[in-house]
Amino acid sequence: MLETLMPSIKCLITSDYSSLKTEESERLIADMLKGLTPSLTPELKQISGIPGAGKSTYCSSHLPPNFLFLSFDKIMTSLSGYQKDLLAQGAVYAYKKYEMPARIIGYELLRRAINLRLNIMFEHSGTNQAHLELFAALKKLNYKTSVECIVCRIPLAVKRAEERAKIINRYVPEELIFERAQGLKSYMSAYQKLAAEVTFLDGADNFRPLKKI
Repeated sequence: MLETLMPSIKCLITSDYSSLKTEESERLIADMLKGLTPSLTPELKQISGIPGAGKSTYCSSHLPPNFLFLSFDKIMTSLSGYQKDLLAQGAVYAYKKYEMPARIIGYELLRRAINLRLNIMFEHSGTNQAHLELFAALKKLNYKTSVECIVCRIPLAVKRAEERAKIINRYVPEELIFERAQGLKSYMSAYQKLAAEVTFLDGADNFRPLKKI
């Protein structure tokens, strides 16, 4: 089912969910799905932007009722192994070890949520071909899709990432910020052709709506 939704998914994950499925991962998925009910008119809202743009902050105050919040960072920090290695080995080691498992669990969660026809708020940069494929597939499944792209200049994003690392010990590779920024503009143009709505928000000014980037 996942490869049907996203034929290029193997470019994003190194293995299938079955290879790392555990009691903990199943419990985590179940907890995130708990209390959510199917929708007759399901929606997927993708919150895009470079690391440090403010996606998590925005999502924390704009999550609609009865929406699954899907965040790879949230999944990663919920894993007991991540927390153990964070304390013992540091943020860089923990990130490098658990970023991919969290991503694999996250896409399994996405697959199940779509099967259940749940509303989804997906915090993700959105700068890859597989997500364009997802939007095209969801249109055929009568999902309404939208993108809220948080615009942020690279120096501010880098500064925020550094400050966040000091406060909550969360590592983000600086090169990832530059990589995501490079692809953001072209991918947003592609989303404008696929999604029902694309909105640009100012990550430096309380998420003020922007007319264009």
